[in-house]
Amino acid sequence: VVGPKLRGWYDRRQLLEVGVTIANSGRRWTGLDRREQDQGQHDHVRSVLSVSTAGMLIRRDVFEQLGGFDRRLPLMRDDVDLCWRATAAGHRVLVAPEAVVRHAEAASRERRTVDCVGRTAASPHKVDKAGAVYTLLVNTRTAVLPWVLLRIMLGTVLRTLAYLVGKVPGQALDEIRGFMGTMLRPERIIAGRRRRGSPVIDKGELRALFPPPGATVRATAEQVASSVVGSSDPEVAAGAGRHGSAIESGPGGDDADFLEIEQFARVKRIARKPGPVLFLALLLVSLIACRELLGGGALAGGALLPAPADSGELWSRYLDAWHPVGAGGTPSAPPYLAIVAMFASLLLGSTGLAVTILLVCSVPLAGFTAYFASRPLVESRLLRAWAAVAYAFLPAATGALAGGRIGTAVLAVLLPLIARAGVAASGLTNGSGARGSWRATWAYALLLTITTAFTPIVWPIALVLGLALLAVRRTDITAYGLRFLAQFGVPLLVLAPWSLSLFPFGFFQEAGLEYGASAASALDLLGAGPGGPGTVSGLMLVGVVLAALAALLRSERHFGIWTAWAVALVGLVFAALSNSSTWAGPATLVYGIALLAAAVLGADGARSRVAEQSFGWRQPVAALIAFAAAAGPLLVAAGWMIRGADGPLERRDPVQVPAFVAEDSNTRDQARTLVLDSESTAQVGYMLVRGSGARLGDAELATADGENPKLDKIVANLVAGSGADQVDQLGAFAVRYVLVHKGAPREVARVLDATPGLMRLSEQNGSALWRVDRQVSRAAIVAGAASGSGAEPGAGAPQPVAAGPVDIHTTIPSGADGRVLRLADSANDGWTATLDGRPLTATTVDGWAQGFELPTTGGRLDVTYDDPVGHTAWLWTQGFLALVLVVMALPGRRRDIDDDLPEEAPVPAEAMAGEGRRARRLRAQAEAEAEEAGQGGEFPPPPAEEAPGAAIPQQSSYGEWDTPSYAGAEYGGYGGDQYQGGQQYPAGAAYDQTYQADPYQGGQYDPYAYGGQSQAGAYDQSYDASYDQTQTYQPGYDPTYDPAQPPPHGSERSDGSQQ
Repeated sequence: VVGPKLRGWYDRRQLLEVGVTIANSGRRWTGLDRREQDQGQHDHVRSVLSVSTAGMLIRRDVFEQLGGFDRRLPLMRDDVDLCWRATAAGHRVLVAPEAVVRHAEAASRERRTVDCVGRTAASPHKVDKAGAVYTLLVNTRTAVLPWVLLRIMLGTVLRTLAYLVGKVPGQALDEIRGFMGTMLRPERIIAGRRRRGSPVIDKGELRALFPPPGATVRATAEQVASSVVGSSDPEVAAGAGRHGSAIESGPGGDDADFLEIEQFARVKRIARKPGPVLFLALLLVSLIACRELLGGGALAGGALLPAPADSGELWSRYLDAWHPVGAGGTPSAPPYLAIVAMFASLLLGSTGLAVTILLVCSVPLAGFTAYFASRPLVESRLLRAWAAVAYAFLPAATGALAGGRIGTAVLAVLLPLIARAGVAASGLTNGSGARGSWRATWAYALLLTITTAFTPIVWPIALVLGLALLAVRRTDITAYGLRFLAQFGVPLLVLAPWSLSLFPFGFFQEAGLEYGASAASALDLLGAGPGGPGTVSGLMLVGVVLAALAALLRSERHFGIWTAWAVALVGLVFAALSNSSTWAGPATLVYGIALLAAAVLGADGARSRVAEQSFGWRQPVAALIAFAAAAGPLLVAAGWMIRGADGPLERRDPVQVPAFVAEDSNTRDQARTLVLDSESTAQVGYMLVRGSGARLGDAELATADGENPKLDKIVANLVAGSGADQVDQLGAFAVRYVLVHKGAPREVARVLDATPGLMRLSEQNGSALWRVDRQVSRAAIVAGAASGSGAEPGAGAPQPVAAGPVDIHTTIPSGADGRVLRLADSANDGWTATLDGRPLTATTVDGWAQGFELPTTGGRLDVTYDDPVGHTAWLWTQGFLALVLVVMALPGRRRDIDDDLPEEAPVPAEAMAGEGRRARRLRAQAEAEAEEAGQGGEFPPPPAEEAPGAAIPQQSSYGEWDTPSYAGAEYGGYGGDQYQGGQQYPAGAAYDQTYQADPYQGGQYDPYAYGGQSQAGAYDQSYDASYDQTQTYQPGYDPTYDPAQPPPHGSERSDGSQQ
């Protein structure tokens, strides 16, 4: 079997196939780059697995021996199957690259439907998938058939998911239908394998004809990268196509002259982009400022609790229905735990690294997203960079880092993206009045969901702005009403049931501990300063406020400026409401970014507007405002970098209790520590700590679980020294240690020293520790009389039972009748217990603790908490809704770009400006060519386009010479084979196909000599016009070429190199 080299139908230099093979996943593999140009790099005869049926030559006896094409493959993959069978039968399959066939591939490129596989038209993708599966299953060796089948199934699932994510459900359905259509007909596969029999060649010879290991994986990765960055990086986008990627075709044409100069062009382009440079500069400043926050230990302090050891613990905190915090309970876990756990999972489970990135990198990331999101706002990169720097160093951003407010830090990063998505979803940027896209709506809902999980106050702020938009769009209330419901209903639904607990005043909280109120003055709030550690006075950003006010005087773009000010006023109102109870940082971020948007809109083109005015008071005032607006963020950044970003936040040991206490808390008794923290005896704060201390998320769980009146009374009596038997009462909560933090009044220590049953152990770093002089444990067996609330002290000594943090699996001895297993956890219907497999009756002890009635016999005791079915079902539903939201928010699959046609993205012109070596060389070459063309050093104007003929469809020109097509061309008649004798063209006739050829053998090709003016010895006719084969030359139009005539331009190029 011999096959030709396939080239494109329109781009006649593009290689389509030089032999083809198939991967174990069913992918058709050619080993060519997308749009790889034919430069002779594959011009050698070689053995391949298969060649295309387009132009295939096969010996008749071989064709008859093989039985022809398989009838089960009516169109796709029939070539691979036939050649595979020929190779297995001992015949050779060769590619002859000197034979060239131009192929349109109309079916495989889905330019037309396929109607030869049944009574109805079918999708080409479905036919190709079915053919690939059938070809592999009937031809693969039996030893590797299970692996190939597994690879096909896995590839089908992954491709189906990719198509669904790319919002092309039709191709996802075709993928499944093509696979199942073949797999549901096993008799056809068995019959096909029986007809083929065993191959007569060694498996090693056949293996060399298939793609190398890992080649398809690399090609898929390149294709995914191309889809992600294709719109912004055309060089990467052109890297991988449907033909895979294996060979670089290298530079061609004039590009080879500049290869040495352009080898670092990509690095130079990146260096000239303000976005990456801005991020790196901000990252350097942030690392210097956070020098004390880098190193060993865990980030903690302020509103931040230490993160758990790995992401698995974070996932357990979010997914489990029972939370062992305090006395235990079933509150809804804050959803931000799942987001942090997901981010930590991407970092190989390191929660500490995830928290460090979210906090330490929040300032540079905020500046980068602000620069990116401001692209539709103004074109000036300088204004965008200034706005990004000013936003990154807003007091709320630096204060969030110093105070350990991870919620505000995440909001600072995502708020610019929310603003851009919100504007796009509202349609405010569409001058034609078109509605906002649904994809922007879903992106806005996704970002609003994430930020609401960290800082719930964003949702009511966005709700007020959404209602204002509905008022503006009241003429199209139906369309925008649906978008409004999606934008604000989806976050509440995805974050439920936690989101429902925020009404009405929970929206003012944020992730982490309640770490003090803002205490910001009115002047600070006007300057976007929320107060607190790590912030500066609002006067530092007075220039930004003045610039935003000055923008109101601009007559152009007044709608955008007034919209920004409306957002700023809403943010300022919520900042004032937050300032009295919580931290106003999230609201001041909204206020600050809106001020910056108004200032940027006002400053766009301000220099030219001020210059047009006669000199007066406007110029000095504008200069002062510009200086204040520019100097303020720079001074804030310098001060922040010098004094450091650490405040309450610091690197320290995550263990919050003495080491031996933490060790004792992890034994079979699961003892707990009561931590007291107060500044006066009138009001005492406390926390019931398990293990080594509280972790990320425990503060919200304890708050959501509500107050424990029983424990409140015990702590109040303990601190007051009421004389009651607080030790036994503390033992009921499994409290073995009492820790009083530094700063507590001395009266508290004296009262605890005088409390019977408490023994002072040590005092370290100002914190004093006492031990309860009783045997305490999380689980204990008590007598029936002792389990009641009115039991007398010492009515029955509790018998400790080995327990874990939640479940209990141990063996208990026999005992008296009426005994009860008492847990130091709140009673709940989810608790179940069995003794040797027999269920135990649940009861409530002391009005709050979980208990189980025990028989007199002993045995294997198992106590577990069973998550409710509704809780588990909602978690799956929530995950599905979140996945759907992400898919809807992601960009759709890039349109199928036909590799045989030029992409719509315009090719940038060669940059001739500047004083670089490349610019000077380009200018010199252009001037030399123009001078030789008789244009006196000026660039020649492009020839006028003529009306195309109607005989042959227009085909795209690719600026490359089609050497094989015109190898025998002569000057006298455009080649002796086609244009001889009386076939002449009329003057001025339109050519319908661009003429392409290599430089002529005897002379120098001059693109500027074809301007219609006669030159001695030169080929004189308009080059750019297309010729029509149906028309003829006018006599005398085509001058005869004289081989003895010397080339008109010499033998040197314009740059001095030899022709």
